[in-house]
Amino acid sequence: MPQDTREKIRQLSDHIVDMDTGSFLLSEQFSRFCREYGIDEIWGGLLTSAEDRPDLYGNEIARHAFSRLLEHIYRKKRADFLPILSGLLALNPKKPCDPSFFSTIKQDLLGLGYSEKDAKEHLPAERG
Repeated sequence: MPQDTREKIRQLSDHIVDMDTGSFLLSEQFSRFCREYGIDEIWGGLLTSAEDRPDLYGNEIARHAFSRLLEHIYRKKRADFLPILSGLLALNPKKPCDPSFFSTIKQDLLGLGYSEKDAKEHLPAERG
C-alpha cells in the first residue's frame, strides 16, 4: 500500500477513534459488529499483534489495531469498505455532537479517492 494511502487511512482512523477514547473498539458490541461483517478474526489478530508491541499501551493498542483493520479492509475488501465504515459510524453509541465530524470523515474519504456521491451516500449524517 502506498505510504500516502496508508497515511490517509491513519488520519481517517484517528478521526473516528477521536470521537471515542477507544472503549467502543474493545466492547462486545464492536465484537458483534466485526463478526457480522466477517472481520472478527482479522480484528482479533491485529489487536493481539498490537498488544505484543512494547511501544503501544492503553488506548494506543486499540487505536493502532483499528488503523490496521481499516487498511486491511481497504486493501482486501475494497467493495465493503464504505458499507463497513457506514455501519460502524452508525453503530457507535458515542456519536459525535460536533457537526463538523462527518464533514471531516467525508474529506478523508475524498482523499482516498471516493466520489462525493459515494461519501454522502455512506455517511449517516449525509443521508437524506
